[in-house]
Amino acid sequence: MKHYFLSIVSLCFLAGCASAPQPAVSYVDPGSQGQVAGTGVESQDIASAAQKAAQSILNIPAIAQATTPPTCLVSPVTNRSASPIDTNLYTTKLRGILMQNARGKVRFLARDVSASLNEREQKLREAGAVQPGATGADGRVAATYDYILTAELQGISTATSKGQSEYFLVAFKLVDFNDMLVWESQYEIKKEGRESGVYR
Repeated sequence: MKHYFLSIVSLCFLAGCASAPQPAVSYVDPGSQGQVAGTGVESQDIASAAQKAAQSILNIPAIAQATTPPTCLVSPVTNRSASPIDTNLYTTKLRGILMQNARGKVRFLARDVSASLNEREQKLREAGAVQPGATGADGRVAATYDYILTAELQGISTATSKGQSEYFLVAFKLVDFNDMLVWESQYEIKKEGRESGVYR
């Protein structure tokens, strides 16, 4: 009788587990590939490229050996690929990772990033209203960037009866106040799949 009772309880427990509703949404690590994936640029790709760029920039002699932490302006990421990514997300992620890894070696200019940013900055420079390293304490000359970081995303797509292939190149450039190229690096991403995802 005791074994019969235990069997009934076990069956009820199993039935309850089987009928319990499964969660419609689950949390996944943004830095890893989830079950829903496509051949386009995704969160882990953005994080990986930004992390590598941040580590490389901090090892540049002009940055690592600077007596005073230089000021860097992160310009909007340019997307020249066919992948519909949110470039503002990429820019924000890149700037955030750089700040996390800066260790006091780099300062970042906090101005709104917009399409007219570079034109406005150029006019301020030509008028003598900004200078590299200035603090703005005198109320006349404000600080401007020592370096500007740009990033461009390019891509090539290939599709056959066997599936789809996507190749992406993320090109970073660090330019100084005098428009001299200080550092440049590229990061490659290549994906293949039977189906391409729908990105929004």
